[in-house]
Amino acid sequence: MKAILSPRELAEAIGVSESSIKRWADDGLVRVTRTAGGHRRIPVREALRFVRDTRAELVRPDVLGLTEIEVLRRRRPAAGDSGDDQLFRFLRDGAGAEARGLVLSMYLEGGSVAEIVDGPLRQAMDRLGELWHDRGDEGIFWEHRATDLCIQCLNQLRAIVPLEPGAPTALGGAPGGDPYLLPSLAAATVLESLGYEATNLGPDTPLATLSAACDQERPDLVWLSVSVVREPGRLERDIRSLLERLSARGASLVVGGSQGSSLELRSHGSLLVGRSMAELEAFVKGLASSRNGSAPVRA
Repeated sequence: MKAILSPRELAEAIGVSESSIKRWADDGLVRVTRTAGGHRRIPVREALRFVRDTRAELVRPDVLGLTEIEVLRRRRPAAGDSGDDQLFRFLRDGAGAEARGLVLSMYLEGGSVAEIVDGPLRQAMDRLGELWHDRGDEGIFWEHRATDLCIQCLNQLRAIVPLEPGAPTALGGAPGGDPYLLPSLAAATVLESLGYEATNLGPDTPLATLSAACDQERPDLVWLSVSVVREPGRLERDIRSLLERLSARGASLVVGGSQGSSLELRSHGSLLVGRSMAELEAFVKGLASSRNGSAPVRA
């Protein structure tokens, strides 16, 4: 994608006049910067925010450098296909550009990152997981390749969500012995879409490492994505210790993943134990409400 657009380029991308873009900029609907000569320039993240918020039609996504959407539009869907079916087939067949274009289109058309992860992405990966068992080595190949494509889709979303100066921070990963990449990356992407600056430490992160990172970075929110539990008693003790340290300084802890709810963790005002990104989104919105809107939350 391009980094900076002129009003003319954004106008071409969404099929309106350049004067309309300039008027909307002057009215504060599109945030612009100015060159030394006084010309308006629009960061591409801001342009995509405007497209999403106004549901503007992308007439020429190529002007913004969104070639994946162009590729997607050239691919005719099968009769009766839903977006979920399309994404499953793109991931299964290794159609990376189409998969990225579809996920990007879902987001720009108003879908939240939490909805996309809980819905089409999760359903597609669940179906591919079934092929792992039914199709042997071929199914394993499809699932591994699809995982890589999902990582590309999520990183693309992280590259376009708006950034705000002074945003609250979040940090997290999966515990030691947990090799799964996607759940923690998905949590980071959801949090960034809600206005956080997120640092994803990824899979197989010992709790001691996570705790040390929290002491150094002092994040406002910490997440732990648990898909594999090897020593439940030890993990529960480590999580309780981490929670005490976080809550003492006003930070929150989110424990998720497919096995997070299997852990015995007492209810705590600074703790969420959940299994979906929708629950994470609701928790973050609750934090914003309790703090009188100090934490930014986007739709």
